[in-house]
Amino acid sequence: MRYINTWFQVFKYQIISLLGLLVISSMIQAKLTVSDPLPDISSFQLEGEIPDLDGKVVLLDFWASWCAPCKASFPAMEELYQEFKDQGFVILAVSVDSSAKAYKKFADKSGVTFPLVLDAQKKLVSTAEIEVMPTSLMIDKKGIIRTVHQGYLGKKTIETYRTEIQSLLAE
Repeated sequence: MRYINTWFQVFKYQIISLLGLLVISSMIQAKLTVSDPLPDISSFQLEGEIPDLDGKVVLLDFWASWCAPCKASFPAMEELYQEFKDQGFVILAVSVDSSAKAYKKFADKSGVTFPLVLDAQKKLVSTAEIEVMPTSLMIDKKGIIRTVHQGYLGKKTIETYRTEIQSLLAE
């Protein structure tokens, strides 16, 4: 009887350890990558109005007011938004600024008409594991991440976006 009791204790601890490893591995794999479904954006407590993303091609752009390439990308992204918004394309630009004041100042000066939100609590940016500013995720109509872009290379980036948007809208 003592042997069975000891075996059960060992088995119980092995199961608990395995469950712990499964939880840790699911947290490690939180990074959003190509082929992943976009998580429910409304669950991240972003500040600002989140547009309806269902059934739309989405450019989810992570930016900061202190990021020069981010600032440079906004006029070109506005052009893309104006070009494709009536065809089912939306841009959601997520600021990772720590200061709501810096976010608001930049947002007010930007002149863009696509939605801007603030991830003040860094929940979405942490889940996505964004390491480079700007980083953009191109998402298809089914909510699947199709491409990830790091940095902004001017016309080259915009032409890549345009090609991807056209392709995804055609699907």
